[in-house]
Amino acid sequence: MKKILAKFAKRILPLKLYKLIANGFIIVPRYYKSLIESAEQYMNLSLEENVKKDILLLRKYAHIIDKGLHREDVKPGHSHPIYMELKQLVNKLSTSRFVTDPTYVWAKDRLHEYEILQQDSSHFKHLQGESTKCSPDNYNILSLIIKQRRSCRNFKEKALDALVVNKICDVADWAPSSCNKQPLKVFVTNNPPLAMECLKCCKGGTGFSDFIPSFWAITANCRGYVWPTEIMLPTLDSSLCVQNMLLAAHTLGISGTVLTWAQSTSQENAKLRELLSISDDYIIVCCVVMGYPKSYFMVPPRKTPEISLV
Repeated sequence: MKKILAKFAKRILPLKLYKLIANGFIIVPRYYKSLIESAEQYMNLSLEENVKKDILLLRKYAHIIDKGLHREDVKPGHSHPIYMELKQLVNKLSTSRFVTDPTYVWAKDRLHEYEILQQDSSHFKHLQGESTKCSPDNYNILSLIIKQRRSCRNFKEKALDALVVNKICDVADWAPSSCNKQPLKVFVTNNPPLAMECLKCCKGGTGFSDFIPSFWAITANCRGYVWPTEIMLPTLDSSLCVQNMLLAAHTLGISGTVLTWAQSTSQENAKLRELLSISDDYIIVCCVVMGYPKSYFMVPPRKTPEISLV
């Protein structure tokens, strides 16, 4: 009876009223509705067939196969459905612009290793990488870099060039990401007047000097994620990359100041996308202003780390 009444109500009532009744008269505040609408937009994009989605899923499936090949108890037959998905994507992307991408080459190699395992498991040895060689000195150097890094809002009138940008971005994708998807794309302008216009789109973009050397929009490709269960992962994956870039920038004498994007309005979102030509399938995670410091902020104290050791 309930199903019949529901079908009848859906036919005769306006959609907004029907949804309100169907959801138990739960009224969602406008702010949360905007978040939901944004998430639904990205979810719809993730359902579309697209080559950007293909490369993200290629890395994901290759990662799953790779994990199995590294197991000491690896046996043939495991993850066969994932193998079939990976094989299909390797073939599909063989004529695409991604064919020379290092992650495509890696995925193709993992596919080959998996097939060797299926053919002759008795002689197959699980994959094993070389051990890394670190010393206490490595920790001391890294700790010093982390603790010295500062956000700066007063910059020298010294431009950043493409070589510096490439150096900073080179370490970004070495941060961990969920199933090795590597969704990061950085939109950069080293044009100071344009950088200033971009900065106007950001909340918290106050107290800066008149000269803004470089503006970076940190984004994540929304395709290749399972929505809504993985709704937080594009942001998490890209945020991990940001820390790598900030530390790399510091070693080059450059300060990076992170600006939140969580409080952006739809108008600010549209404006920044227009200024930096950011397409809709990239989620803007945060923004960063980069430059050579003219003066330095005093270091604020840090609280004692909260650790619960069980």
